[in-house]
Amino acid sequence: ELLTGGDVDSTNDIAPGTGAVLRHGLTKVAVYKDPQGQTHTCSAICPHLGCVVHWNDLETSWDCPCHGSRFDAYGHLLNGPANSDLAEVNA
Repeated sequence: ELLTGGDVDSTNDIAPGTGAVLRHGLTKVAVYKDPQGQTHTCSAICPHLGCVVHWNDLETSWDCPCHGSRFDAYGHLLNGPANSDLAEVNA
């Protein structure tokens, strides 16, 4: 999954109030577009063991499919086993 493209090609493809993973160069970036249309970015790589997080529309969160870590829309840790937020990125 680290080598594939993102969920969408551009932030223009993300509806307000939702998130998606985009490829930015060699990295995957988690992009949340708030209800006002402002984008917020963080690394899409879970700090626990390096899996790519997925957007959860129902709970407005980033969820790691590998071991269940969860992060809020802005990348702040909600539940482990990860012990830190998603890393900041400048995308």
